[in-house]
Amino acid sequence: MPYPAGSGIDTTTRALADVINDSGDLGQDLQIVNRDGGGGTVGTTDVLNAKPDGYTIGVVPDGPLTLVPQTEKVAYDPTSATYINEILTSPILFVVPGDSTLKTLQDLVDAAKAEPASVTIAEGPLNYKVPADQFEQQTDVELKHVAFEGDQATTTALLGRNVDVGVMQLASALPQLKSGKIRALGITSADPVDLVPDIPTFASQRIDIVWQAFNVVLAPGKLPDPIKKKLTETFAEAVASDEFAEAAEKLGLIVSGATPTETHEHLTDKTKTAADILGGGE
Repeated sequence: MPYPAGSGIDTTTRALADVINDSGDLGQDLQIVNRDGGGGTVGTTDVLNAKPDGYTIGVVPDGPLTLVPQTEKVAYDPTSATYINEILTSPILFVVPGDSTLKTLQDLVDAAKAEPASVTIAEGPLNYKVPADQFEQQTDVELKHVAFEGDQATTTALLGRNVDVGVMQLASALPQLKSGKIRALGITSADPVDLVPDIPTFASQRIDIVWQAFNVVLAPGKLPDPIKKKLTETFAEAVASDEFAEAAEKLGLIVSGATPTETHEHLTDKTKTAADILGGGE
């Protein structure tokens, strides 16, 4: 686990591990080891450079696989991974304070065109930079970008009226959305999301942006087929369980369950899309 204990991905991974351990399908219990650091690259390095025997696997957000290697040198080959499962997805939101005069993405476009580079947008990691830049390119506007380390800092800035718009994941925004303290202008999922059915997609507002964060289970490359098959079947069954669905819903995450092939396709497509914004790295 390349993030600290208590983080959203850590909490859901522990819920998933509990389901698997209760089933006894692996013959011994999964043990969660947190390897925080480097924006997820430290833990990802440990997984991908481990012995390919099935005893070291990882639950990793897609950023260290699709985005970070395009902007900095990493100690692993992201294309070498063995994909086991895609367990969760989280679309991105453009959000504003609850009393903002901006009601739609078109309102944001109009405001930005009226006063170029005056509308402030809070963005954090690369997963937010890409859709923010895509929005500017597609709508021919210029926003004033303000960097924040994460969704909590962005939320604080929004509630303090220190920025006009924030970019964050649904999971982070959900509590404040429910309270009405912030409001979403659009969501980057392909279709409306059951957790927040009233939030319109970007596509429904004539902006062609579909962008999601993925949490995937992976193992080192060259994992023997019988081991891959066992892990894939075990994780697929656990991801489909009611217990895991309940844990994910509480955190505002969407259960995926994509196959290894589909997972690979999702990450490959995202890497290519991001390259247009990030310049392909070194």
